[in-house]
Amino acid sequence: MKKKFDIKVNPRRLSSQQIARHKNFDALLKKFQTEPRPKPIFRRLMVTAGAVAAVLAGLFFFTQIFTAQPYEQREQAFFAAQKFVNPPLSEIKPAFAKFEVNPTEGGVYEYPSGSKLIVPAAAFVDETGQTLAGEVVLHYREMHDFVDFFLSGIPMTYDSAGVNYNLESAGMIEIFAEQNGKRVNMAPGKSINVELVSRVNVSPTLEVPKGYNIYKLDESKRSWVYQEIDRMQVLDDEMGEELDENSPLYPARKELKEKLQAIQITATNEMAKIEASIPLAKEPLKPVLADESDYVFDLDLKDLFPPSLSPKGDATAFNPAQDELRQLYRKYEKMLWQLSPQSGITPERLQREFSSVTGLGIRKLNSRDFELTLEKSGQSLTVIVNPVLSGSDYEKAMAEFNRNFEAWQKAKQQREAQLASQKEALRKSIEAERQQAYQAFDERVDELRKQGLNYAASDEIIKKKVVNRFTASEFGIWNCDRPLPPQMVQVAATFKSGNGEVFKNTTAYLVDKSRNTVYRFLAEDGTELRFNKNSENLLWLVTGDNKIAVFRPEDFKKINVASKTQTFVLETVDRKIEDENDVREVLYL
Repeated sequence: MKKKFDIKVNPRRLSSQQIARHKNFDALLKKFQTEPRPKPIFRRLMVTAGAVAAVLAGLFFFTQIFTAQPYEQREQAFFAAQKFVNPPLSEIKPAFAKFEVNPTEGGVYEYPSGSKLIVPAAAFVDETGQTLAGEVVLHYREMHDFVDFFLSGIPMTYDSAGVNYNLESAGMIEIFAEQNGKRVNMAPGKSINVELVSRVNVSPTLEVPKGYNIYKLDESKRSWVYQEIDRMQVLDDEMGEELDENSPLYPARKELKEKLQAIQITATNEMAKIEASIPLAKEPLKPVLADESDYVFDLDLKDLFPPSLSPKGDATAFNPAQDELRQLYRKYEKMLWQLSPQSGITPERLQREFSSVTGLGIRKLNSRDFELTLEKSGQSLTVIVNPVLSGSDYEKAMAEFNRNFEAWQKAKQQREAQLASQKEALRKSIEAERQQAYQAFDERVDELRKQGLNYAASDEIIKKKVVNRFTASEFGIWNCDRPLPPQMVQVAATFKSGNGEVFKNTTAYLVDKSRNTVYRFLAEDGTELRFNKNSENLLWLVTGDNKIAVFRPEDFKKINVASKTQTFVLETVDRKIEDENDVREVLYL
């Protein structure tokens, strides 16, 4: 019969009572029977000493088991015991932009960075799966650098085939939606198209790094989940690129920037001349059918027109808005207006308070929108309205539009064919000038290498503006990343404060300034710390009193990488951390 063994890893420590119950009493009895009976006092002493020995042996055994665990396993257990998304400074709350969305229409919403969210119609449902009507508030934030990643508490690690990678980010977002303060869901089959504008680290050769993907954070599984390839596009932003005046490459980069600016100005001016050589008529405007679900009304606009400008009369002088209205009234028997969602007023209030007015003004905003000012009893209201048609008027307008649009498309195609050779010649000329500028820059870099500044010429990092395009099929945290292999240099590290206090069982953070990521690790005696010796590194942790202790880049330069052990003495910055700006100033971003 096979014996069964119940092997437990890291069991709870046994009490003295449990140890006493499992002692070998048969052997003890045999020994008692074969040896002379001692006096009672010695028997009590022997039993007590045996219990103490058993406890000490147990403690020694379990201590050896724990310390024998590899560092990687101890680190995994340390973070597994914490929340997966665990902000280190919980008093600093993330700031979200808020977009008010009409869920029946959707729309395009732009963030201050230039990023865009394209929300389709009927994109939101409640917890029962019912499509929502009524205003929905979309909450959105972006994270772009190591301070953002640090404060978010979001892990930047990715496991692939058993290998643990750090994720270098080209931008991260968090997005969710609420109605009346309650979270809502994305409708099945719907998604939000995201155009995330950010900057990526690029070498002086100006080549965009490859390998960026889109990942979705799955907090329940405590992991990043691959979604799709990042459709990254470099934006033509040389004129906005920041230059470091202390860099050995500053003169060369300044010259390149100035050349590219001049080339861009030339390209813009020459293209405008080509376009102006054959004018293109304005694209016909498609008529809009009055929507029965929205507030549609008729207006008596006689007061807007002086007698000489009446819709039925001939005009000699009028402003563009009046002219357009006049033409519309001359074409169609009945002109209707529809309240735009941008107006910020309900149809009920408009009908209740301004069904009749004493004054009326109208101003054209664009091809679709007019600004209507209503005056009554000393009060005024400005709303956005759109001209719409119904019935036979709409059918008549659509027939005319179709004829005009077909003729316009043919004219446009003929024009493009005539201009194609000129545009292609300009494109080739501009591209040749750009290549010459880049070649001159490369020659300047080669000169630096010959002068012995190979490190500065090869490893300097610049940031290039890009747009990351992807589809968010659900709410949550999304990241544009590429996995980075572990660094090769490794030391057994110990971490101390300036007064000699050893940091143990503490979360610490390491940043390689050439990589847009944060490496989070367990700080203790014997930490297996990996870093890039040729880069600018910054290490820090949060102390028990919510201060930040740092090990700065200049200190990393002093490390003897030939030594397999290293003590990191961190400087605790005596500053109260209240907001993100405090963190950035402490970390010298």
